[in-house]
Formats: sequence, structure tokens, C-alpha cells
Amino acid sequence: MFLTEANVLYYLLERQYGDADTAVSGGFSVLPLTRRNRNLHVTFGKREYLVKQAKGWHSSARGSVEREAAFYRQQVERWPYLLPRCYSYDPPNSILVFEFLSGHTDLYDAPDRFAPETGRLCGEVMGNFHREMASGEMASVFAGSIPWSLSMHEALDQTTEASEGQNELIRLVKTYPEFARGLDRLRAEWREDTVTHGDWKLENCLIGADRSRLRVIDWEFVSWGDSIWDVSALLQSYWNLWIRWPGEFAIEAIQPALRAFLSAYAESRGWEPAEFAARAIRFAGARMLQTAFETLEEGEEITSEAVRLMQGSLHVFTRPEWAAEQLIGAPFERTGARCTTN
Repeated sequence: MFLTEANVLYYLLERQYGDADTAVSGGFSVLPLTRRNRNLHVTFGKREYLVKQAKGWHSSARGSVEREAAFYRQQVERWPYLLPRCYSYDPPNSILVFEFLSGHTDLYDAPDRFAPETGRLCGEVMGNFHREMASGEMASVFAGSIPWSLSMHEALDQTTEASEGQNELIRLVKTYPEFARGLDRLRAEWREDTVTHGDWKLENCLIGADRSRLRVIDWEFVSWGDSIWDVSALLQSYWNLWIRWPGEFAIEAIQPALRAFLSAYAESRGWEPAEFAARAIRFAGARMLQTAFETLEEGEEITSEAVRLMQGSLHVFTRPEWAAEQLIGAPFERTGARCTTN
């Protein structure tokens, strides 16, 4: 069954997540949320739920929900301060029921998303998670692979699975040898060192009202992989605001959060910050290409936004010093030291 705003009430009543009297008295409401899957924010009296269901019955959609459910089964007790509570998983219908994190705001919409304190919190949370999940015990459970976007220059010029806009992007990427060299280098550098979220972007980070706690949602792509892929996802998520709306979001306003994020992450992992930041920026360049591809999922032709993302990616691969200075604002501060990213 597919859940809708009309039938989710009966689904939850059947599983005793609320009572009929509350629903009849007006204590029940449903709000659809735009996400990769079917997400419904359900209020049942004083209780609130996030009900997630795979958008389709094909194996990739159902598999991503199963992967998230498996991660919660193993990790929710270990990470109660990072993960929302998962109440149940319904395998036949690919449905997860979570607590709804009332009072939290996703960083994409948070008014203080560019504050250094916010960036520092992101770096500490991500760095601590990666460090504590680096033992290798989860490598076989959540086996991963090198992201497909690092081989975009090797894709077919025309595929039926891709939209016309996506095929046009692939053809453009293949006309620039700099993309091939840059992506090949990233594939060669890929190193599996921890459990990764796979899509650690602003929209998936929820911050509490007191600004001291960060929750991370949507673990559908969790896998054993390269921690730099999560770092690059958050970097590119910030950059994308500037790329999409340069008149509204100046890169100079975003840079303080990025520098604080990179500094805090490097410190939490015990890494040399300059080398780490340079590598993160190059992987974020590949993330730009992936985001451009994803924005064209239903596009009949390439868009100006996708072109800007591709141009930004090309600058990262061909002018790394420019990327560090213009996108991050080198040098950036680290506790007790000053370092450059080039």
C-alpha cells in the first residue's frame, strides 16, 4: 500500500500510534514534506511523527529505505544525540516511522547557518562520528563503492535512463579533458576509512533551538566509504546557495562557516588542516557535477544553474588556489594555529 494524506490515519491507528478520539476531536493533522521519498509529518495530539515510505516499488527505492532501517537497528542506541528515534519499520510496505524533531530547524533554512559557531558545530559532530565509526566493524554490513559521479566523464553520451538535460551535461563534461584528469585523480585517491552518511548536506542537518545540538537525518545512502565524501557534501551544499542565488548570498558571507567547519573537522580527526582542506575542496568540485546532474533529472535541456555548477567544478579542478581563496577564503583559522589551504 502507498500512504497518502487520506489513509495514513488508518495506518497509524491500526498500529496504535494514536487513538480515534484524538483524531475525531481535531487533534490529527498531516503535512506532506518534499523529500526523495514519501514523507509525511503527522501530528496526533501531543505526539508528532515523521512517516517515510519508499516512493516506488523498484529495488533501488525499497533498498535505500531498508538500508536506513538497518542502520537504525544497529546504531540508534549508540547515537541517541545524533539520530532521531525510529519507532518501527514495516518491510512489506517500505515504511519507517520516526519521531518528528519538533523545535529543530534544518540548516538550509536556519538564519544563523553562516555563523562560525554553526560551522564549528557541524565540523565537530561530523568529525566525531567519522572518528568513532572508523573501526571497520561496519564495513561488511554497509559495503560501499566509489561514487558514480567520479566516472561521469566515462558515461555514455546518450542513455535512456538519463534525461535529455543530463545527457547534454555528460556530453559537455566529456569535451573538457580537465574533468577527466580531475575525476580520475579523485578515484585514485579514494580511501575507505569509516561509515559515511552519503548525503550530509544542509537540508539533512537539524539544529536544536539552543544551537548546541545537531541531528542528522535521511541515512538512506549510509555506507563504508571515504569520510571526505561527507565533508565535500556539506561544502558543496553551502556553495550551492551562492551559485544559485549570487545576488542574495555572497560567498564572503558564507566563508566564515566553511572555515570554522573545516578547522573543527580537521581538529576532531587529528589531521593536518591544509592538506585535508585542499583534498576536501577538490572532492567538493566533483560534488558540484553530481548536483548539476541531479538538478536535471527531469530536464529536457541543460539549465543555467547546471552550467554554473559545471563551471564552478571546472575552476576547482583547474585552479585549486583560486578555489581555496575564493570559495573558502584562505587562510582559515584553526585553534592555536593559522594555516593555508593551498
